[in-house]
Amino acid sequence: MARNIEAAKCVQCGKLHYPTHFYCPSCKGTKFQGVAIEGEGTLVTWTRSHVLPLDYSTMYITLGIVQMDMGVKVMGQLDVGTPQTGMRLRSRIGKVREIQGSDIKGLVFTAI
Repeated sequence: MARNIEAAKCVQCGKLHYPTHFYCPSCKGTKFQGVAIEGEGTLVTWTRSHVLPLDYSTMYITLGIVQMDMGVKVMGQLDVGTPQTGMRLRSRIGKVREIQGSDIKGLVFTAI
């Protein structure tokens, strides 16, 4: 089971990035430290995908981009009935899919 999903913190300037880069877009540094993506954030935008592979057990999934309070934007699955841009969300690691009987973990956001 996944313990956390990490952003990359530039050792040189401290800027957080997700996903990880080969070099820091801010200062061009090349050394990074992993920082767990956790806590709360604000929903920036969202979409619902109804076109899924046949092995999905749901009719659609809802994905959102969340500006985390920790300073990084991330995408994850929304566990929210009616998402609204600007709503406050809490992150957790949870099941986002099942493939051949194995749970696939990822970022899941729930309303606060």
